[in-house]
Amino acid sequence: MAVPQWMSIDVKERMKANKNLQIIDVREPYEYNSGHIPGAKSIPLGQLQHRHHEIDKNEEAVIVCLSGGRSSSACNFLHSMGYKNIYNLMGGMSGWDGDVE
Repeated sequence: MAVPQWMSIDVKERMKANKNLQIIDVREPYEYNSGHIPGAKSIPLGQLQHRHHEIDKNEEAVIVCLSGGRSSSACNFLHSMGYKNIYNLMGGMSGWDGDVE
């Protein structure tokens, strides 16, 4: 199944409109700490299998990595676990042009 993709503009619009948007950063902690989307939750890809329950299945979630590869893998895993509202940030942090904290 093809993973739905959002561009950074889609994420920024939803961040303004939907306060419940979950942003899940699957990069390693050192990458997350070097700069991430405000409000993003760090769940490294290697921990996702054990921590996916921290993501609310009833709310939209955008999955972020550096360039879109790891987040695509994370999206496929989450879909296999029954998550429906999962989106991959196209281009990852390399393509993100919004705020960073």
